[in-house]
Amino acid sequence: MRQFLAQPKFKILIPVLLIFIIGLTNIIQASTTVDPSRFLFVAKPGSRVTGTIKVTNPSAQTAEVSATIYDWTLNNADRMITSEVGTRKESLKGLIKFNPQNFKVAPGESQIVRFTLTAPKEGELFERRGIVFFEEKSIIQNPDGMGANLITQVGSTIYLAFEGMRMAFNLIDARVEEDSDGKCQGVLRIANQGVGHVRYRISYKLINEKKALIHENQFSEKVILPQFERKISFPLPDKLAPGKYNLLLKLSFLGANKSTSRTISFTVGN
Repeated sequence: MRQFLAQPKFKILIPVLLIFIIGLTNIIQASTTVDPSRFLFVAKPGSRVTGTIKVTNPSAQTAEVSATIYDWTLNNADRMITSEVGTRKESLKGLIKFNPQNFKVAPGESQIVRFTLTAPKEGELFERRGIVFFEEKSIIQNPDGMGANLITQVGSTIYLAFEGMRMAFNLIDARVEEDSDGKCQGVLRIANQGVGHVRYRISYKLINEKKALIHENQFSEKVILPQFERKISFPLPDKLAPGKYNLLLKLSFLGANKSTSRTISFTVGN
């Protein structure tokens, strides 16, 4: 595998839906929806912040709902992994209260759920996070008359950050690699060395040796959690003509109005 090193120019929740079914194989969708699907709060130690979530029942049956907060992290594939509240350092346990926490929503109606976050007064300033699931529990009968417990969950992620909190994103490496099929791909290695999550978006422009734009692209928003390191790859256009190219790479940080750029020079063919 050939590698082309970067030449630095300068430095610097979709709603979440989980379904658990015991004893049934067919998938059943949750009847409620929530809005918004994500909250980002910045607070001073000891202060309080509030938010509201709209829970809507578009189905034809009354929904009995309870609000439950969980801890969460991401696995190596960046898929959310939830756990009981209080099991992780960044938990919102003891910091959040809901009103109401248990309620019914009639068909076609909505319920406004208010919550209050109380930021810790003392201790290390690092981001807290959780996901509130609005859970519906019911018993489903299959054609054989056997029952099964069904829990549907639809939720909103909540981040609680602090003023003056340390943020440190590091673009460790940026290169273009050529695989065994002769196709080129951009490869990045990034790290979040701060204490809060970072949301970013990758975009690039591909320029040939005549300084003509060959291709450009922008990818969807990504998240890297504190103390995480990730290797990210993306394909470049197929069948690039032999010659010299510059990949003008840009990472934009959402909510921070900042960005970092690299220029990666590489050659296709002999």
